[in-house]
Amino acid sequence: MKFRSFAETKYLWVIIAVLTIIAIILKSVYRQYIYTYQIDDFGIADSSPNFFAGIIILLMYFTQVQKMSLIRHALFVIIGLVGYELIQGSVFKNNVFDYKDIFASILGVGIGYICVLKFKRSSPIFH
Repeated sequence: MKFRSFAETKYLWVIIAVLTIIAIILKSVYRQYIYTYQIDDFGIADSSPNFFAGIIILLMYFTQVQKMSLIRHALFVIIGLVGYELIQGSVFKNNVFDYKDIFASILGVGIGYICVLKFKRSSPIFH
């Protein structure tokens, strides 16, 4: 895997860093708050890491020298995230399988893909 120059992708790295920080905050602070006060947030606290993982991994495509198409990369991201979710409980003993996480992963990749297509036309970051 060969990365593009940092000067060329610095704003993309900032976006990835911000999304990573948001995902960490949602997983740690927000999830703890929801669990402590037993608030029903429709599974957002549990599924948000999967959602952001899909977006972040899809954006990583543009930090590398591209050898495959964006759609192929997006499909591999979906397969990887869904595969990870399916083996939870059997390989990773502390994790639990949840179909909402699969939906969140697919939704994150889908929304990331649509956003990237929209920005790809107008921003040099996504080339």
